[in-house]
Amino acid sequence: MYHLFYNHEHVGDVLFIVLQPNAYPDDNKVCGDVNALYKEGQLIGINIFNFGKTAKIKASGMIIAPNDVLLDVINDKLVNAGLEKLPYCRDSGFKVAEVTLLEEHPLDERLRIVTLKVGENTLSTVSRYQNIEVGSKVVIVTDGAMKFDGTTFEKKVSRNIPIDCEICSPSDLRLNDEFKAAYLEEKKASGDDFFID
Repeated sequence: MYHLFYNHEHVGDVLFIVLQPNAYPDDNKVCGDVNALYKEGQLIGINIFNFGKTAKIKASGMIIAPNDVLLDVINDKLVNAGLEKLPYCRDSGFKVAEVTLLEEHPLDERLRIVTLKVGENTLSTVSRYQNIEVGSKVVIVTDGAMKFDGTTFEKKVSRNIPIDCEICSPSDLRLNDEFKAAYLEEKKASGDDFFID
């Protein structure tokens, strides 16, 4: 999975392609405006300078679910620099899930254990949000997906409870500033990608 970032106002006309978010480069190779970053010989990221001269991007920060047209432009630059193409984006890592069970957390009265149906899969997590109930549809960040703050969600076990995903607030989804309640989805079905139709 890769992630794209662009913020002309704060970092200039550079498109960042992150392949390994937790790795730091020890080598790089430059071909024109394309700077490929490596860690122990493995490609971990790519910076494309002066990208705005080729395509206009209105985004400011992480670009969720880039469209095929943008990826065609990016891939043309990558191929010309001797790099492999990026696959078209069909999964943003943000999924719609239905709450199927809510249980009291045995060690923290502020939290509840939440069981979720995501398509045909069942996931577990904990949540502090009080506006969810059985039957609510929420949006979750799945394992390996990068959040808008640049961190990557990784599933884990905490206090013997599997944390397979993380429930998002509207703020987490960059919809508004609300962070004290879960975002409730009304239109899409369980298992649907929130950002890709």
